[in-house]
Amino acid sequence: MMAAWRCAPALAAGNTVVVKPAETTPDTLQLLAEHAERTLGEGVLQSLPGDRLTGRLLVESPVDMVAFTGSGRAGLDVAARAGTRRISLELGGNAPAVVLPDAPADTYASLAEAATYNAGQSCAAPARVITLTENYESTVARLTEAMGARLAGRDFGPLNNPDQVARYDSLVASSSAKRQLAADIAAPPGEEHGHWRAALLLADLPHDDPTVTEEVFGPLLTVQHADTVEAALGLANSVPQALAASVWTTDLGTGLDLATRLDAGEAWLNCHLVQTAELPHGGRGSSGHGTDLSTLALQEYQRPKTVTVRLSPGVRES
Repeated sequence: MMAAWRCAPALAAGNTVVVKPAETTPDTLQLLAEHAERTLGEGVLQSLPGDRLTGRLLVESPVDMVAFTGSGRAGLDVAARAGTRRISLELGGNAPAVVLPDAPADTYASLAEAATYNAGQSCAAPARVITLTENYESTVARLTEAMGARLAGRDFGPLNNPDQVARYDSLVASSSAKRQLAADIAAPPGEEHGHWRAALLLADLPHDDPTVTEEVFGPLLTVQHADTVEAALGLANSVPQALAASVWTTDLGTGLDLATRLDAGEAWLNCHLVQTAELPHGGRGSSGHGTDLSTLALQEYQRPKTVTVRLSPGVRES
């Protein structure tokens, strides 16, 4: 899907495309390239599997524009190597979900489902639940129940690769959360030793905890609280990532006001991870810049050119 988000507008704008897939997931993009060759012609969309060196050589090659989806550190490297050429960067997220005391009844189940979608390996997945102090214990209890009902192996899959498992485990181990509430794992027979990680809720943790400030990219939710709505908004906007966010309240006016003030390229009210091809998606801050989806994405892969002609008596139209 990430490749399709990038390739579709680039092709629609009239470009040819070379795509390097992630090292651990090359097969689907190779299949896409094979289908594209039959449909669009040879060389219009090419897949170039490889490692980091392959990616660096591709970025440094004489291409007109580079679109990259990945980590913030890798994105900075891409930007440096691309130089003055145009780039579009989607560099991950750390999405807050501001849950007010009057949140709808389905809030907690919806957040648990979104947080464990693809085992939490979605840049826009909810990661940080922020509620008011008066609602904190109730929120922790309801999220504990909702996350506990989501079983790895039944409701969502494993983490993608050993490196991601090691990074996830390191972040969880470094957390000073006083409460770590994990669900069960229901791995299919014969797959018990896969990269399964249970749905996990972390509560009673400092605002600078690594699981709060960094993108975890796993089936995990942290829960923080603030005394006022303004303070909750401050916590939501306190991390450098600014890709997606959500607000949960039955007060439409309050919800819309908070959604507009959240520092995020995409914000939802009483839902999360609801995306359609018609609506733009893109980040701010360390989450990068550029637009995926919608007709606005076409502008990423076009550049204007002005031609001015002075007509005189000696100029003929052919």
